[in-house]
Order: sequence, then C-alpha cells, then structure tokens
Amino acid sequence: MPISQQPFISNLFAFVRPVTGLFGKATLVLLMVLGISQAQASHLSVAIVLSESQGAYQELGIELKNSLPSEYSVQVIGMESEIPVADMYVAVGMKAAESLANRNHPILNVLVPHAGFEKLQRPPSATYSTIFMDQPAQRQLALINAALPNATSIGILYDSSSVELDTLRKQSKVMMFDLNEHKVDQQHPLAGALFDLLQVSDVLLVLPESNIYRADTIRNILLETYRAKVPMVGLSASYVRAGALCAIYSTPKQIAYQAAEAIENFAITGKLPVPQHTKEFEISVNNQVARSLGIPIKDAVQLRVEVRRRQ
Repeated sequence: MPISQQPFISNLFAFVRPVTGLFGKATLVLLMVLGISQAQASHLSVAIVLSESQGAYQELGIELKNSLPSEYSVQVIGMESEIPVADMYVAVGMKAAESLANRNHPILNVLVPHAGFEKLQRPPSATYSTIFMDQPAQRQLALINAALPNATSIGILYDSSSVELDTLRKQSKVMMFDLNEHKVDQQHPLAGALFDLLQVSDVLLVLPESNIYRADTIRNILLETYRAKVPMVGLSASYVRAGALCAIYSTPKQIAYQAAEAIENFAITGKLPVPQHTKEFEISVNNQVARSLGIPIKDAVQLRVEVRRRQ
C-alpha cells in the first residue's frame, strides 16, 4: 500500500474496529469493498534511528517503542545499521537528524536542540517536525525566579545566535532580568569569557551549546562557578549530580510519550504537529551545593509546582 494511504486507512480502521462486534460481517464487507484488509488498516511501520545506541538515546528509543500501539511495526536501530524502509522515521539526537534530513519520508526529530534544528536547514512541514530537547525560555526563567528569588542578573555563554536565544532575550526583559551574554569563539576564549561573565551575574544559565559545554570543559566551568559563588542552572540531572545547583529537563520517558502521541496522530491525520517544546518536565536540586553556597532553596517538588504556575 502506498505510504500516503496509511494515515487514512488507520483513521478508517480506528472508526470501524469498535463496531466490529455489532456489525462484524458488515464491517468486513465494507473493508473488502474498499480493498482494505484488517492488517493493512492497522499497520504503520516506524523506524527509530538512534544517534548512539546507549544512554538517553537508547532509553528514549525503547520507551517510544513501548508507547506505540502493538499493531505498529517498530524497529529501534543504531546509525551503524542499515536504515530500513518505513512509513515514518524518528531521529533520536542530532547525528541521526542530520543523517535522515534528506530522506523524502515523514520524519520526527527528538533529543534535538532548537538551534540544532535550525542548522538542519530543512523547513518544518506536515511531514517534518521536531520535539525540542531544550526547555522553553519562559520555563527556564521561571525556575530561576522560583529557585533564586533574589537573582536579578543571568549569565549565558553561546557560540552562535539563534531564534531560541532571541526568545530568551525577550523573555528576560519581560521578567525583568538583566541578561549578560558572552560569545565564545577563537577571538573570545572560554576561560576569559566565563571569568568576565561570573563577575556580573547572579546565576549561570547553561544553554545547549555543545561546542562550549563539553566533556573536557564542564568540570572546569563548574569549578569556576563554585569559586565565584555563582550557582549554575543546568540542562539535566547529570549536571546537578556534577555540581549545578538545579536543572530543569524532560526525561526520555516524557519525550517518548509526547512523540508517541504525535505519531499516532499522524497515523490518523497524515500530519505531524508543528515543532514544539516538551509538555512535561522534571526538576532536580543539589542540596549539598545549595548549603555550600549558603542558598536556601525549595525542594524539587515545590519548584515544579511553582514553575508550572509561573510559566
């Protein structure tokens, strides 16, 4: 069956299936008249392509497969494997998103930052979309407001401007924060930019800048923020375990559930949702760092309630 017919067929079967018990033969006759088998009507093949076959990528792939209807044909594969033919592809992470971007098939990207999606240079459409990895600016600022009510200035490091950075600038003005920015590049090395930033900021907000926050730099960045007594707001629970004061993020399970909703809706309508941020989120707090910096802070549950109210 042509891929273009699958959403219509799935929609038809979703309607027909509940009445099969009452009008079993009539339903089967209807399907036969339309030339549609029950197997065809309920089938959607999905290939979930992982940037890496471990960690959050693997966890999200497994969670997404388990969240989709059992009648779907779902494969979770690494990029090292041969990519199978499928009705829909889910790219998990930037490497997979870059690899699949030129395929002429419906594609949903996940675990991709907003700035990374912009770099793919493929416009979003009814068959090409993403669920952004990073949290919306208003949600990040709401966390800072709730966790550090006395903070008035926020420091950020970035290596290139983006739509999301522009949104953060606008939201900072709305919420009356001074946003201190330092670009990091060959002319402005990380060490000097970070030192200058920490002198004028109450908190360092981590952005999903993979060229800045790398495995070989994050430890030194955390040490410098600690020495300057400037708390860091990170991107994930791992940042908090490493020494950030707190972090707001969405778990692989939360992202997988939202992706499953988008895929099931696609099977019905033939359309993916517009690019969007995650709906659900979690917050982690490092109480030891809070005590060391002399910062009174609410627990994660209280902060989550406040962020929901403020965003």
